[in-house]
Amino acid sequence: MRSNEFFCLFVGALLVAVPLPSQNVDMGHPQEIHVQHQLSPEEIRDRLNSSSLQKDAKELAELCAWVPADMDGIKQGLLGKDVLEKLKRVEKLSKRVREELTRASTAP
Repeated sequence: MRSNEFFCLFVGALLVAVPLPSQNVDMGHPQEIHVQHQLSPEEIRDRLNSSSLQKDAKELAELCAWVPADMDGIKQGLLGKDVLEKLKRVEKLSKRVREELTRASTAP
Protein backbone atom coordinates (compact mmCIF):
# COMPACT_ATOMS: atom_id res chain seq x y z
CA MET A 1 0.00 0.00 0.00
CA ARG A 2 2.89 2.29 0.84
CA SER A 3 4.48 1.82 -2.62
CA ASN A 4 1.16 2.56 -4.31
CA GLU A 5 0.88 5.94 -2.49
CA PHE A 6 4.50 6.73 -3.30
CA PHE A 7 3.92 5.92 -6.97
CA CYS A 8 0.83 8.19 -7.15
CA LEU A 9 2.72 11.01 -5.45
CA PHE A 10 5.66 10.57 -7.82
CA VAL A 11 3.44 10.62 -10.94
CA GLY A 12 1.57 13.67 -9.63
CA ALA A 13 4.83 15.53 -9.02
CA LEU A 14 6.00 14.71 -12.56
CA LEU A 15 2.76 16.02 -14.07
CA VAL A 16 3.05 19.30 -12.22
CA ALA A 17 6.79 19.75 -12.78
CA VAL A 18 6.93 18.93 -16.50
CA PRO A 19 5.27 21.69 -18.53
CA LEU A 20 3.33 20.57 -21.53
CA PRO A 21 4.11 22.21 -24.91
CA SER A 22 0.53 23.44 -25.18
CA GLN A 23 0.96 25.39 -21.96
CA ASN A 24 3.90 27.34 -23.33
CA VAL A 25 2.10 30.68 -23.84
CA ASP A 26 3.88 34.00 -23.49
CA MET A 27 1.27 36.28 -21.92
CA GLY A 28 3.71 39.19 -21.93
CA HIS A 29 3.53 39.53 -25.72
CA PRO A 30 0.18 38.40 -27.11
CA GLN A 31 -0.06 38.29 -30.86
CA GLU A 32 -1.11 41.50 -32.53
CA ILE A 33 -4.85 41.88 -32.83
CA HIS A 34 -5.95 43.26 -36.17
CA VAL A 35 -8.63 45.89 -35.75
CA GLN A 36 -10.68 47.21 -38.64
CA HIS A 37 -9.35 50.59 -39.65
CA GLN A 38 -12.03 53.28 -39.89
CA LEU A 39 -11.38 55.54 -42.84
CA SER A 40 -11.52 59.28 -42.40
CA PRO A 41 -13.76 61.33 -44.72
CA GLU A 42 -10.63 62.56 -46.50
CA GLU A 43 -9.45 59.01 -47.21
CA ILE A 44 -12.87 58.04 -48.55
CA ARG A 45 -12.96 61.16 -50.74
CA ASP A 46 -9.51 60.36 -52.16
CA ARG A 47 -10.55 56.81 -53.03
CA LEU A 48 -13.74 57.98 -54.71
CA ASN A 49 -11.96 60.50 -56.91
CA SER A 50 -10.79 57.82 -59.31
CA SER A 51 -11.45 58.74 -62.92
CA SER A 52 -13.13 55.43 -63.82
CA LEU A 53 -15.64 55.80 -60.99
CA GLN A 54 -16.39 59.37 -62.00
CA LYS A 55 -16.82 58.33 -65.63
CA ASP A 56 -19.14 55.45 -64.70
CA ALA A 57 -21.23 57.68 -62.46
CA LYS A 58 -21.57 60.31 -65.20
CA GLU A 59 -22.61 57.72 -67.79
CA LEU A 60 -25.09 56.23 -65.32
CA ALA A 61 -26.65 59.65 -64.71
CA GLU A 62 -26.96 60.29 -68.46
CA LEU A 63 -28.61 56.91 -69.05
CA CYS A 64 -31.00 57.41 -66.15
CA ALA A 65 -32.07 60.75 -67.63
CA TRP A 66 -33.28 58.88 -70.73
CA VAL A 67 -35.43 56.36 -68.83
CA PRO A 68 -38.55 58.57 -68.33
CA ALA A 69 -38.61 59.53 -72.03
CA ASP A 70 -38.20 55.91 -73.07
CA MET A 71 -41.01 54.86 -70.70
CA ASP A 72 -43.30 57.51 -72.22
CA GLY A 73 -42.57 56.03 -75.64
CA ILE A 74 -43.42 52.55 -74.34
CA LYS A 75 -46.77 53.86 -73.03
CA GLN A 76 -47.54 55.04 -76.56
CA GLY A 77 -46.61 51.63 -77.96
CA LEU A 78 -43.18 52.57 -79.24
CA LEU A 79 -40.33 50.39 -78.01
CA GLY A 80 -37.04 51.82 -79.12
CA LYS A 81 -34.48 49.30 -80.29
CA ASP A 82 -31.90 50.51 -77.77
CA VAL A 83 -34.14 50.75 -74.68
CA LEU A 84 -33.31 47.26 -73.43
CA GLU A 85 -29.60 47.79 -74.06
CA LYS A 86 -29.73 51.07 -72.11
CA LEU A 87 -31.44 49.35 -69.19
CA LYS A 88 -28.85 46.55 -69.17
CA ARG A 89 -26.11 49.17 -69.18
CA VAL A 90 -27.80 50.98 -66.27
CA GLU A 91 -27.80 47.72 -64.30
CA LYS A 92 -24.15 47.03 -65.03
CA LEU A 93 -23.01 50.56 -64.21
CA SER A 94 -25.06 50.80 -61.01
CA LYS A 95 -23.62 47.51 -59.79
CA ARG A 96 -20.06 48.63 -60.57
CA VAL A 97 -20.52 52.02 -58.89
CA ARG A 98 -22.11 50.40 -55.81
CA GLU A 99 -19.23 47.91 -55.50
CA GLU A 100 -16.65 50.67 -55.85
CA LEU A 101 -18.38 52.79 -53.20
CA THR A 102 -18.58 49.82 -50.85
CA ARG A 103 -14.93 48.93 -51.40
CA ALA A 104 -13.81 52.54 -50.90
CA SER A 105 -15.68 52.99 -47.64
CA THR A 106 -14.73 49.67 -46.01
CA ALA A 107 -11.23 48.81 -47.24
CA PRO A 108 -8.25 49.66 -45.02
